[in-house]
This record gives sequence, structure tokens and C-alpha cells, in this order.
Amino acid sequence: MAPTETGAVVVEKVAGKSTVTRCFSKYPLKFIIPNKVGGLKTDAVWIYSLTYGGGIVSGDSISCSFSVGDGCVAVLTTQASTKVYKTLANKCSYQSLEAKVGRDALFVVIPDPVACFSTARYSQRQIFRVLSDSNLVLVDWFTSGRYESGEKWEFGFYKSTNNIFSEDGQPIFLDSVLLEQGSISSIAERMQDYQVIAMVIILGGLASSFV
Repeated sequence: MAPTETGAVVVEKVAGKSTVTRCFSKYPLKFIIPNKVGGLKTDAVWIYSLTYGGGIVSGDSISCSFSVGDGCVAVLTTQASTKVYKTLANKCSYQSLEAKVGRDALFVVIPDPVACFSTARYSQRQIFRVLSDSNLVLVDWFTSGRYESGEKWEFGFYKSTNNIFSEDGQPIFLDSVLLEQGSISSIAERMQDYQVIAMVIILGGLASSFV
């Protein structure tokens, strides 16, 4: 059964400017949308996503949707790393995002990295539906955990899926990352000295000039 939606944002052109026309969120998700970010001539909506308590608790299920209308620019980011706390009763935490990007629109998804605590179990899925002239910048990254406290790749399970589909439903990009503690080798043994894994997707001419 699909998780109940915990957040939604719609961005449309109003008087020639990118404007949030709908914003909804409920526990454990919250959106902050500043009135103005950047210079006076900047036409972009900035959306900050955060969770109550400063992180994702074991068993949390977050599902949100975004719609970026024709000719609009929207930036989705966070205020700090997405912390995933230790698992309780081996429960997994879930987070899903679905976005539609309109014609000549630009959606920039640049969150801080995910940081899973020891034993944490976390799965996220992000789906983007674009048109032939849509633009997308996506950064998806995660760290080894609380490495400053000595925790390195000690979480139990991590999965991140990113899919991009065209307007007729054809896949443009399909990617999945899975790390799980195994009986033969641990995640730390497989990752060796690496502390951060990152993926960057740049789609569309406007996105290329933006970065």
C-alpha cells in the first residue's frame, strides 16, 4: 500500500514570477519557503525540507510531491544533513519524492547528504517526470555516518533509487544504490577508505548553463 502523502508543493507562474501556489506538509515533514533568496532579479523559489526532531526516526514514512510549472525555477534543499537515527525493532525508515517538471522549467534538488547512524535502516525513492524541454539538476549523496564519532559504515541497510521518465512514460534514467551488512563482509570492509558517495545528474540545456 502506498504511503500517505506527508507533503506537497506546487510552483506556478504568477504575474510573470515563479510562485508557490500550494504548500502542504504534516508531521514528520515540514517545508520552509523564504520570501526571497538571491538578488532582486532572481526568479526562483527556494524550498527547505526538514523533519521535526532534526532527523528521521526508525519507522518513519515520508512521501512528498512537487510540481514545477512551465517556465518556473524551483530549488529544493535542506538546512543540514538528513540524519537517520538508529533502528528500533529492526524497522526501516522510508522517504519518497515524486516530481513533475514543466516546459522550460528548472528543478534543482541539492540536499545536504544523508547520514545514517549505527544500525539505521533507510530506503528512499525519487521519481522525476519530465518533458522534452524540462531541466533538472539532482544531487544524491550520503556519508559513512557519524565518522567524527567513530561510526563508519555501521548502518544496517541503505537503498536509494532515482528514476527519470519522459512524458510518455519511457525511462530516461534508472539508478539504484544498495548497501547492506552481510554475513561474509561488512559495508565498511567493502567501502574501505571511502567516506562519501555522490551522484550528480544534469538534464537539459538550462540546467547545464545553471551549473
